[in-house]
Amino acid sequence: MNSTSAKSAPQTLQTVERALSFLEYVAAAEPAPTVQQVSVGLGLNITTCYHLMRTLLARGYLERRADATLQLGAGVGALFRTYQLNFNINDKLAGIVSELAGTTAETSFLSTLDDRNLILKILVEGSQPLRVTGLYIGLTGNEPHRAAGKAVLAHADTTLRDEIIARNLTGMTPTAQRRFHTSLLQELEEVRTRGWAVDIDSSPGITAIGSPFFEHDGSIAGAVGIVAPTSRFSEAQDKLVGTVLDAAHKATAVLGLAP
Repeated sequence: MNSTSAKSAPQTLQTVERALSFLEYVAAAEPAPTVQQVSVGLGLNITTCYHLMRTLLARGYLERRADATLQLGAGVGALFRTYQLNFNINDKLAGIVSELAGTTAETSFLSTLDDRNLILKILVEGSQPLRVTGLYIGLTGNEPHRAAGKAVLAHADTTLRDEIIARNLTGMTPTAQRRFHTSLLQELEEVRTRGWAVDIDSSPGITAIGSPFFEHDGSIAGAVGIVAPTSRFSEAQDKLVGTVLDAAHKATAVLGLAP
């Protein structure tokens, strides 16, 4: 019996691959290309490209303008609408948080802005023997001190930002409130510039980082991040921050695909 460790590559139809490559090229091209330009760009024979173009035109996946340039057709829109109907945002976001926890081995979370409150919606515990506890689904409040809160406040409109800050200043003297507000606004500017927020030792020995993600219209939607013992965070800060930023970008992409 022969033993081979490598799996054979899946068999594909060259014609279908070429048609999809043709479609992808047109979708990405700026400005809209002609069939001749697609031929050059893909390195395909011009006759082959004409056959592909005619097939895609006939099926409604391409349209040909009066100046002979090509654009995506209504058939692509129909496919996308069907994709949207089967698109479960919560499952996708939960998958991102699970992936973040798996990659970092740290407890990972996602919080969303809901009715002017930032609420922890998804929580996946890390696999490290020593891990952070005390977080729970539904956690809200204390936004000016939490990494997720600062990540969101940095991109919230002024009215919402000041409203959330104000309700977290109770118990402070007016002078202390002004100082805290001024200091926080400076920190939020830094958060906006670098793309992530940090909360070091608000709870002794614990560090959290959070990065914002956005709705399809560019408005702030929430934050995704991790919490870890400060000692572990200090050892791998750059890697952890990069992984959290990547998760936030994925969450933004998910919301961009939502219906």
